[in-house]
Amino acid sequence: MVIQVRARSSEAKAARRAEILEQARGLLATTRYPALTLADIAARVGLTKPALFAYFASKEELFLELYESLLLGWLDALEKHLRLGGVHTPQSLATLVTAMSAEHPDLLRLIPLLAGLLEHNIGAARALQHKRWLAGRLQPVTPLLERVLPGLQEGGGMRLLTYTQALIAGLQPMSEPAPAVREAVAESGLGAMHVDLFTALQDSLAALYQGLSSRRQ
Repeated sequence: MVIQVRARSSEAKAARRAEILEQARGLLATTRYPALTLADIAARVGLTKPALFAYFASKEELFLELYESLLLGWLDALEKHLRLGGVHTPQSLATLVTAMSAEHPDLLRLIPLLAGLLEHNIGAARALQHKRWLAGRLQPVTPLLERVLPGLQEGGGMRLLTYTQALIAGLQPMSEPAPAVREAVAESGLGAMHVDLFTALQDSLAALYQGLSSRRQ
């Protein structure tokens, strides 16, 4: 493989960063995060591992940026839909969010990693940057949720999105068990214990949204 030299201009550096993120996204679709290394990603873009550190200080920082990029796409789609107007029931909103989540499988793989892994091994400055970015991007979406879901109190939109992510973080790993667990469940007749992500997610979100929109002042 020909090893590429590090990009020099700001445009070339931005393009190389984007390429690194795209290759990391592709690897994540086929490789579990613990087994995925920076050396793997560097090889995909024709860089040495030390050269990769010129773009991302750690594996966590790289995948945190990928998470932000994918979440931005999900939030943009949600905001676009909510701005169409109309109102939702808890069930119809759960159906919408579940369908939108199914269209972003790479994001679903990263959500369970956020609090336990991606927010570790990053500096305080990067952590603050991430939280400020997230707060700013959620700011226009949360009041739209409070408008389209009758009964959702002021401030409820932020809770709704936070709890939605928490449900995905818990259900997604359960829907993709380790090979040994998958084999054991299949061979023991315990297939009913397998969690189908989108069935479970829609059921859970409907119950969550019903509870949030039924809170008394």
